[in-house]
Amino acid sequence: MKTLIASVAETMRTVAGSVVLLLMFAQVVVVALRYVFSLGWPWALDLLVYCFLFSALLPALFVLIRNVSVRVDVFYSRWPDERRRLVDRIALLVLLFPSMAYACWASLPITLRSWRVLETSPTYGGLPGYFLLKSVLSLVFFALAVAAFVMALRRVPYATEEHDEP
Repeated sequence: MKTLIASVAETMRTVAGSVVLLLMFAQVVVVALRYVFSLGWPWALDLLVYCFLFSALLPALFVLIRNVSVRVDVFYSRWPDERRRLVDRIALLVLLFPSMAYACWASLPITLRSWRVLETSPTYGGLPGYFLLKSVLSLVFFALAVAAFVMALRRVPYATEEHDEP
C-alpha cells in the first residue's frame, strides 16, 4: 500500500508540474491576445481556472507523504522523536483524516450530479468537462483521507526511505 500511494503521489506531482508550465504559457498567451490584439474567449479563461485547480490539488498527496509542507515551527523541532511521532499520529487521525473523509463524502453527491448532466462551465462559452474538476476534487479528498489513515497506522508516520522503516 505504501508504494502504491507513493507512486500515485509522484505521478500526481509530475503531472502538476506539467500543468504549471501549461498554466504559465496559457496565461501569457491569454494576456497577450487580450491586451495586444483585443481578442478573448471565455474558454481561454476557463482553461486557466482548470490548470490552476489541477496544479494546486495534484501535488497535495506528495506534500503529505513526503512531509514537505511549509510550517512555522516553534516547539516541534526541539521535541524528542517519540513526542513528534505522537503529535504527527494525532494530527493525521484527529485532524486530517476526518476532515478529508468528510470533504470527500460531502462532495460526492455534487460530483455525481455533475456527472449525470455532464456539467459544463458556468461561463457562457466556457469549456466543457466541469464535472472533471469536481471529480478531481473528490478524488484528492479521498486520496488524502486514505493516506492520512495509512500513515497514522505506521510505526513512524513520516518515515523516510533512507532510515526509520525498511
